[in-house]
Amino acid sequence: MTTPRKAIVAGAGIGGLTAAIALQRAGWQVKVFEAAQTLRTGGTGLSIMANAMAALHSIDAHVPVEQAGQAIRHFFFKKHNGKPITRMPIHEVGEQLGHANVNIQRPLLLRALAQQLAPDSLITGLRCVGYSHRPDGVTVQFEDGSSQEADLLIGADGLNSVIRRQMLGETPTRPSGYIAWLAVTPLRHPMMTEGYVAHYWGRGKRFGLCDVGDGHAYWWGTCNRANAADDALNVTKQEVLGAYAGWAPEVVAAIEATPESALLKMHARDRHPVKQCRDGHVVLLGDAAHPMLPSLGQGAAQAIEDAVVLTACLDTTPL
Repeated sequence: MTTPRKAIVAGAGIGGLTAAIALQRAGWQVKVFEAAQTLRTGGTGLSIMANAMAALHSIDAHVPVEQAGQAIRHFFFKKHNGKPITRMPIHEVGEQLGHANVNIQRPLLLRALAQQLAPDSLITGLRCVGYSHRPDGVTVQFEDGSSQEADLLIGADGLNSVIRRQMLGETPTRPSGYIAWLAVTPLRHPMMTEGYVAHYWGRGKRFGLCDVGDGHAYWWGTCNRANAADDALNVTKQEVLGAYAGWAPEVVAAIEATPESALLKMHARDRHPVKQCRDGHVVLLGDAAHPMLPSLGQGAAQAIEDAVVLTACLDTTPL
């Protein structure tokens, strides 16, 4: 009887959880180590577009995600005052591809993925801090001084990945030049029909409004700022309202409905692409490998695709 290969995943985010599911279903023994004491319960919303839903479907992990989210039915681009620019046939394209495009709250997505892991494979409150090579695998070190051996280490520990830092050294982030504001809030508005998504464009600003189901809306706003990194953490809800004064009524209503404590403020950043994402039996995926600006709407989707493609490659290519 062949001994199952062992993998350690650093980080229980979207990419890490998907990788663990895919590897377990391919016969690997997998342990996921998350530095936080629990899975992320905060955060806002995101889109899992049809390419990522197809990837989840390929490992039979799509149903809980579909059930926890809201399929996109209407996708509009509009001027800042709500006047239409164009409509994107996202729903129709999804039907042609056989996979819905889904809006979902981040904590619900993480829960939908985590519930598909094998029992006792998720360990929280323990941070991976480094690794060392062995002839036939890798030894992973943890913050408490312990270590474990595995055939594979997946660095899925996000933008500030310690696995990436050891592999590639210090690679500075690249500023975007804009602030991003994000939130999920209960919202009832005539414009917010089931599966509604709209992007509103103004001078130096944009706003997105998305139905994530259960009477909740996910919204994001961006504003060009010369000192975005310094300004991002100091903007109040009242200043956000001022930035979108005179915009479409549903835009203003979404901001007004959001408690100050639910408003996430960030300086959007990414990194220059790199050609190396592997070091022996260690590989990076998701934001640890290729962080993306939120305006692309593909960060979560690409982490999911990374996990599924990596697992497929491991089936055919030795480490």
